[in-house]
Amino acid sequence: MKDEGAYILDWVAHYRALGATDIVVFTNDCSDQTDLILRNLNRMGEVHHRFNRVMRRGPHKSALMWGEHETVVREADWIFVADVDEYLQINVGNGTFQALIDAFPGVDAISLVWRIFGNDGVQGMVDTPVPHQFTRTQPAQGREGEHRFFKTLFKNDKTKFNRMGVHRPFIQQDAAPINWITPGGTRFDDRHIKGALHVNWDYGYEVAQLNHYALRSMDSFLNKQRRGRANHVNGKIDLGYWNKFDRNDVEDLSLANRFDKALAIKELLLRDEAVARQHLKAVEWAQTMAAKARRQPLAKNFLANLAKRVELDKAA
Repeated sequence: MKDEGAYILDWVAHYRALGATDIVVFTNDCSDQTDLILRNLNRMGEVHHRFNRVMRRGPHKSALMWGEHETVVREADWIFVADVDEYLQINVGNGTFQALIDAFPGVDAISLVWRIFGNDGVQGMVDTPVPHQFTRTQPAQGREGEHRFFKTLFKNDKTKFNRMGVHRPFIQQDAAPINWITPGGTRFDDRHIKGALHVNWDYGYEVAQLNHYALRSMDSFLNKQRRGRANHVNGKIDLGYWNKFDRNDVEDLSLANRFDKALAIKELLLRDEAVARQHLKAVEWAQTMAAKARRQPLAKNFLANLAKRVELDKAA
């Protein structure tokens, strides 16, 4: 994470509600209260916070490299790599990781497919959980040939998997047979096991979906634009990026309607005075930085181009 302080508590509470036993978070070069919030959560035993020494491979891949040396990672039964803008939604059993694993006895890996949630015209940065603010998304049924990226929950079995990756684990050179599926139960063939990052079939949303809120509010997006990307460090966060992730085709309230357990955990976290204080400061920081960003040429140019695109869409 970098400069994500306003969003940390909801995200941590959500994954605690899913039954995550250990949450490891790496941060680098933060200007907001991200590190302060995570240090306090680390003190409370809620997360394992580490400072990321960023190598040439970039922040995200560096964090995964260092993460391999963490005791809780080495000793984990299952591993899932997720960003702060990704909320896993499990629709079987009691909605936990264990329920998902129990639904597929003998499985080694489950690739959880992104469902992209758009901006839906939300402008300001407010202290409301992301799943409550953004409920418009792409259709559950993809267009013919459409592929959607995934993240992977996988068994920590070194006879099969070598190390973590951003979207999927790397497999051992002489790996034992791997039972790798989508939430819909479709098995990966050898070609997909060797290198697939996305699927264009059987998203399996009825079992689980990975809600991806890449944009969030306009103010959040402008802050993200200023900060830069964690994985594709040279990738542009521009109108093309916005168009790719601004999917508001249909409404999906399923996660919003079941966020109560996470909110209860968040309230417990906020009982810590230091956490509550730094969380409030993080929200204020994000609001202030967005106001400053709107006065900068990068944001002004983006907003002008977005307005032109909207007008062209209306004319069409």
